[in-house]
Amino acid sequence: MACMSQQPGESPAQWCSRATREYVAAVVAFQVEWQRLSTAGLSLLVAGYPTLDDGYDGAMDSLDDADNERTEATKELDRESLAAFRPAPRIKWRHGARFGVYHD
Repeated sequence: MACMSQQPGESPAQWCSRATREYVAAVVAFQVEWQRLSTAGLSLLVAGYPTLDDGYDGAMDSLDDADNERTEATKELDRESLAAFRPAPRIKWRHGARFGVYHD
Protein backbone atom coordinates (compact mmCIF):
# COMPACT_ATOMS: atom_id res chain seq x y z
CA MET A 1 0.00 0.00 0.00
CA ALA A 2 1.56 3.22 -1.14
CA CYS A 3 -0.32 5.73 1.00
CA MET A 4 -2.74 5.56 3.86
CA SER A 5 -4.49 8.91 4.23
CA GLN A 6 -5.84 11.89 2.39
CA GLN A 7 -3.00 13.59 0.54
CA PRO A 8 -2.43 17.36 0.84
CA GLY A 9 -4.63 19.19 -1.66
CA GLU A 10 -6.66 16.06 -2.39
CA SER A 11 -10.43 16.43 -2.21
CA PRO A 12 -12.49 13.74 -0.46
CA ALA A 13 -13.79 12.64 -3.89
CA GLN A 14 -10.24 12.25 -5.21
CA TRP A 15 -9.21 10.41 -2.05
CA CYS A 16 -12.17 8.06 -2.35
CA SER A 17 -11.37 7.39 -6.01
CA ARG A 18 -7.70 6.68 -5.23
CA ALA A 19 -8.59 4.46 -2.27
CA THR A 20 -11.03 2.48 -4.42
CA ARG A 21 -8.36 1.94 -7.10
CA GLU A 22 -5.93 0.74 -4.42
CA TYR A 23 -8.59 -1.58 -3.01
CA VAL A 24 -9.28 -3.12 -6.43
CA ALA A 25 -5.55 -3.66 -6.96
CA ALA A 26 -5.28 -5.31 -3.52
CA VAL A 27 -8.23 -7.60 -4.30
CA VAL A 28 -6.54 -8.69 -7.54
CA ALA A 29 -3.24 -9.34 -5.74
CA PHE A 30 -5.04 -11.32 -3.05
CA GLN A 31 -6.86 -13.40 -5.69
CA VAL A 32 -3.54 -14.18 -7.37
CA GLU A 33 -2.09 -15.39 -4.07
CA TRP A 34 -5.22 -17.37 -3.24
CA GLN A 35 -5.08 -19.06 -6.65
CA ARG A 36 -1.36 -19.75 -6.27
CA LEU A 37 -1.84 -21.46 -2.94
CA SER A 38 -4.95 -23.37 -3.90
CA THR A 39 -3.50 -24.71 -7.17
CA ALA A 40 -0.30 -25.73 -5.43
CA GLY A 41 -2.41 -27.95 -3.19
CA LEU A 42 -0.91 -26.43 -0.07
CA SER A 43 -2.70 -26.92 3.21
CA LEU A 44 -1.84 -23.38 4.28
CA LEU A 45 -5.31 -22.16 3.30
CA VAL A 46 -6.87 -24.65 5.68
CA ALA A 47 -4.84 -23.20 8.54
CA GLY A 48 -6.52 -19.83 7.96
CA TYR A 49 -5.11 -16.33 8.24
CA PRO A 50 -2.37 -15.62 9.15
CA THR A 51 -0.50 -18.37 7.38
CA LEU A 52 3.17 -19.08 7.14
CA ASP A 53 3.27 -17.96 3.49
CA ASP A 54 4.70 -14.44 3.14
CA GLY A 55 3.09 -13.76 -0.25
CA TYR A 56 -0.39 -14.65 0.96
CA ASP A 57 0.06 -12.82 4.26
CA GLY A 58 1.30 -9.70 2.48
CA ALA A 59 -1.63 -9.76 0.07
CA MET A 60 -4.07 -10.20 2.94
CA ASP A 61 -2.50 -7.34 4.90
CA SER A 62 -2.60 -5.06 1.84
CA LEU A 63 -6.24 -5.95 1.25
CA ASP A 64 -7.09 -5.16 4.87
CA ASP A 65 -5.22 -1.83 4.72
CA ALA A 66 -6.88 -0.90 1.41
CA ASP A 67 -10.31 -1.75 2.79
CA ASN A 68 -9.70 0.47 5.83
CA GLU A 69 -8.45 3.31 3.62
CA ARG A 70 -11.47 3.03 1.33
CA THR A 71 -13.83 3.03 4.32
CA GLU A 72 -12.24 6.19 5.77
CA ALA A 73 -12.30 7.94 2.39
CA THR A 74 -15.96 7.04 1.91
CA LYS A 75 -16.84 8.38 5.37
CA GLU A 76 -15.09 11.68 4.62
CA LEU A 77 -16.82 11.95 1.24
CA ASP A 78 -20.17 11.33 2.95
CA ARG A 79 -19.41 14.00 5.58
CA GLU A 80 -18.56 16.50 2.85
CA SER A 81 -21.68 15.62 0.86
CA LEU A 82 -23.95 15.91 3.89
CA ALA A 83 -22.44 19.27 4.82
CA ALA A 84 -23.24 20.63 1.36
CA PHE A 85 -26.90 19.65 1.67
CA ARG A 86 -27.49 20.55 5.31
CA PRO A 87 -30.59 22.75 5.65
CA ALA A 88 -30.15 26.37 6.56
CA PRO A 89 -30.83 27.27 10.20
CA ARG A 90 -34.35 28.41 10.94
CA ILE A 91 -34.97 31.72 12.62
CA LYS A 92 -37.61 31.95 15.27
CA TRP A 93 -39.52 35.21 15.30
CA ARG A 94 -41.13 36.74 18.36
CA HIS A 95 -43.31 39.84 18.13
CA GLY A 96 -41.95 40.80 14.73
CA ALA A 97 -38.26 40.66 15.67
CA ARG A 98 -35.64 37.95 15.49
CA PHE A 99 -35.46 35.96 18.66
CA GLY A 100 -32.93 33.21 17.99
CA VAL A 101 -31.66 30.55 15.65
CA TYR A 102 -32.49 26.93 16.06
CA HIS A 103 -31.90 23.74 14.09
CA ASP A 104 -34.46 21.05 13.42
